[in-house]
Amino acid sequence: MTGGSRSGRRPGTPPAQDNLNRAIKLAFEALDGQSDEQMLWLGAESAGRAWRLPVLAEAIDVDLFARQVTTSSGQSVGPHWQILVLHYLGIRSRPEERVPEVTFADLQTARSYAGVYHGRTVGRLCATVGRDAEGLRAAAGALGGRSVAAGDVAFDFDVFPRLALRLIWHAPYEEFPPSATFLLPANIESYFCAEDIVVLCERLVSRLCGRPF
Repeated sequence: MTGGSRSGRRPGTPPAQDNLNRAIKLAFEALDGQSDEQMLWLGAESAGRAWRLPVLAEAIDVDLFARQVTTSSGQSVGPHWQILVLHYLGIRSRPEERVPEVTFADLQTARSYAGVYHGRTVGRLCATVGRDAEGLRAAAGALGGRSVAAGDVAFDFDVFPRLALRLIWHAPYEEFPPSATFLLPANIESYFCAEDIVVLCERLVSRLCGRPF
């Protein structure tokens, strides 16, 4: 998300606040040359001075003039979601829409993030909202998750208009605790770098746990 391997910190560890602020600044600067046509293709729509983007069944407003990212109701958005939204809107290509079908470990750039990824996504999910199917169903429904046939419980989430993730959950069995898998589109690296993908899945888990943007 912020070029962590060049900053000297361990891959996947949360960056310092000043690094987050710099990442937001650079992401806004990268959007200065983005065309209206591309913003519309990515699923954003004009909302006064802002661009409004659907994110997990809600709407995020990006004001390019004020350099602000808020919910459509005017609530502040955390830095990680700000960066993800800005990076998504900064995409210059038009990747083919694909169904979620690969795991994070299948990605070419994911090797150095694998351990961090599991702890911050699957591990956290199964220790919290993913402890049982009933709680997970309720949390997924609140985010617009669509039930699909896989595992014991599974949902597709439209995180962004052109990017969906799938969560497959397996119930605990005898001495085995619950487990889960996130599936990603095979071309997700056309949207985000590996560190952003870790944060994307982590932020989805955070929203499932009831945390705000």
